[in-house]
Amino acid sequence: MEDGVLLVDKKKGITSFRVVQLIKRKYRLKKIGHAGTLDPMAEGLLVILIGKATRLMDYIGEYKEYIGTLKLGVKTDTDDIEGKVIEEKEVPDLDEKRIRAVLREFIGEIEQRVPLYSAVKIKGKRLYELARKGIPVEPPVRKVFVKNIEFISWEKPFLTLRFFLKKGAYVRALARDIGDKLGCGAHLYALKRTYVSPYRLENAYTLDEILEGRYELIPLDHAVPHLPSATLSREKAWLFCHGGRIEGFYPPGIYAVRDPEGHLIGIGSGHVRDIKPEKVLR
Repeated sequence: MEDGVLLVDKKKGITSFRVVQLIKRKYRLKKIGHAGTLDPMAEGLLVILIGKATRLMDYIGEYKEYIGTLKLGVKTDTDDIEGKVIEEKEVPDLDEKRIRAVLREFIGEIEQRVPLYSAVKIKGKRLYELARKGIPVEPPVRKVFVKNIEFISWEKPFLTLRFFLKKGAYVRALARDIGDKLGCGAHLYALKRTYVSPYRLENAYTLDEILEGRYELIPLDHAVPHLPSATLSREKAWLFCHGGRIEGFYPPGIYAVRDPEGHLIGIGSGHVRDIKPEKVLR
């Protein structure tokens, strides 16, 4: 297994860290990581980066898609099914029109209170560490972007939705806040991730298939197909790989920089009149 991207269809009950460790041990890998964790209760797409591809972590997963089921009427301290029940209310008779009206309030840039049990740090300590010790703490409120929330089904007390979010937004927090807006509270009962830009779940392999050698690795040269390419001459590619700015017309943005043969040599940022290295891979 060489430099590249591996798409894993993670099942419930296993941590993202455990998936990474099993693959690392099986194939004796030195560098391996993932582009966004999945909680043990969640399933779906886990993007594994191997070798030089680990340096592309910042350019993968800007947008993510999930299918989530909310259980209305029950709130938990973790905002999901794994937490302790802290409040229960009767679920009103809701119709689809009322639910859709509430969902519209959560589309666009919104303020979101980070879940109490999360890896966000306050004064050097992770929130979940403080929560487990019973230390009172007020989770921070952050601005996040929700591109769309699609209604799928409603069968009291279960509400199933499709979420399309920008990196940084918590589906657990959305479940909690949507439940509050509906007047009865809620927690995230089930979750499946179906998309981590630019990759989709249907192209992923189960952990068993990967450990048995039945998989295809996305090579480094094809790891960032969503980024526009900037192909350089051999001389300019050499200069880029040694930290030099390359003159030319490059509208502002992030580019996959390639040599004359199309090999990915790095990531560059365009500044209209030139492009400069952000990451050099070769």
